[in-house]
Amino acid sequence: MNDELLRQCIDDIIRQAETIKDEPPGELRDGQLLAYNEILSILKTNLTPLGPEKYGLGFDIDKMLA
Repeated sequence: MNDELLRQCIDDIIRQAETIKDEPPGELRDGQLLAYNEILSILKTNLTPLGPEKYGLGFDIDKMLA
């Protein structure tokens, strides 16, 4: 997988998470946000040696999805 494709995938995940964040609060929304948080956190951790900022993950995921 090349860097650009990975960056596009991460951008799509972030966009989807932001869309869900605007939904009315509830169990479904909260579960979806938790799932997006976990996915982005795992990606950020695994990309640490390469610089997560390079892939659009140079922010506090917990704050973004709060």
